[in-house]
Amino acid sequence: MTMLSICIPTRNRQVYAISAVRAMLMSERQDFEVVLADNSDDPAPLAQFAAEAADHRLKLLPPEDQVLSMRANWERMVPQTSGEWISFIGDDDYLDPELCEVLRVTMSRVPNVDTLTWGRLYFTWPDARTGRENTTMPTGSHLVGLKKEDMIRKLFFWQEASDRPSCPYGVYHGAVKRALLDDIRDTFTGQYFGHPIVDYDNICRTLMVASAFVYFERPMSVFGACKASNSMGLRDANAAKELFKVFRTEMDGHMEASNFPFPVELGLTAQIGHVIEAFKQEQGIEITGWEDNFIKACARNCEGHFDRALFEERKEGYRKAIIEWRGKEALASFDPKYKHRSDLPHFVGLHEKDLKMDMEIGGATSAAEYYDILNTMMFPIPLLEGRL
Repeated sequence: MTMLSICIPTRNRQVYAISAVRAMLMSERQDFEVVLADNSDDPAPLAQFAAEAADHRLKLLPPEDQVLSMRANWERMVPQTSGEWISFIGDDDYLDPELCEVLRVTMSRVPNVDTLTWGRLYFTWPDARTGRENTTMPTGSHLVGLKKEDMIRKLFFWQEASDRPSCPYGVYHGAVKRALLDDIRDTFTGQYFGHPIVDYDNICRTLMVASAFVYFERPMSVFGACKASNSMGLRDANAAKELFKVFRTEMDGHMEASNFPFPVELGLTAQIGHVIEAFKQEQGIEITGWEDNFIKACARNCEGHFDRALFEERKEGYRKAIIEWRGKEALASFDPKYKHRSDLPHFVGLHEKDLKMDMEIGGATSAAEYYDILNTMMFPIPLLEGRL
């Protein structure tokens, strides 16, 4: 029986996808599969890799006759999976197949669980670093049940948000039961994913349909950022502009919600805002009382930029959008400060439940190697059942 399907959509970043899949296939587990959806211009590298791997746990979907949008590439993957649970990651990310054991233990304790997520690890690939970078490893290892109403407040009301809502439940770096994904398809226009920004669109849909939410404090995957990734492109003003030209071309042409004057080029907060507002408008959901939290998140989005020119550009862009949206009085909640200090050393050590360290720890050259190194310091998954 296949417990877990790990889906990896990729386009023209074959070397990163191969790195992740090769590491996953080194696992001795036989209850997972990897579904790799190639949307590249050249099908040869991944076809050759799959042939050489000759592993029944790997299923390769070759490129189609024309380049697919991100949403379409994600959409075609789900029918090709066979797992009871489904998870998506990026091609420069990594996911531990031992998630199968976490799912097994979770279902034994919470039989009706239909969505699970876990702690976060972040890794900037060496080819994308411009200097030393710090990273954070959560040290908790508890399985925690969360209430749906609390997650609704975090997502739709932006409660306790940083530059994004703190509701991580969805198929991207999370696991969703196949039955739940089918319910999402049947509930929302016959599609698994409805918006070009697929990860947050799926969070909206998952939150509305799921019934039991479990959070595992221990990280089980790595969010990677290679030189060619979108997250790296957004660090520089000129690169970000070029990225969004491509973004609009590939994103099916329907990104913006109506009456929400925040250009998606402003940054992550504006983009997520459009996803959530588009979903609410599509479903006829009308709520108030979230606006101030969203505006504060816009300020934090500005503060996350190290590039001073980009910080000032985004600050002015958000300021104009907020005035157009809710008037000058709404600016009372918008006061971003440029906080980057290149002259100060990064903090290294334990802070509350997070261990902060240099990203070069162990000399990791890939997201998979990075996970393997940190895995030696985290709670052992084979002991999970015994500690509950």
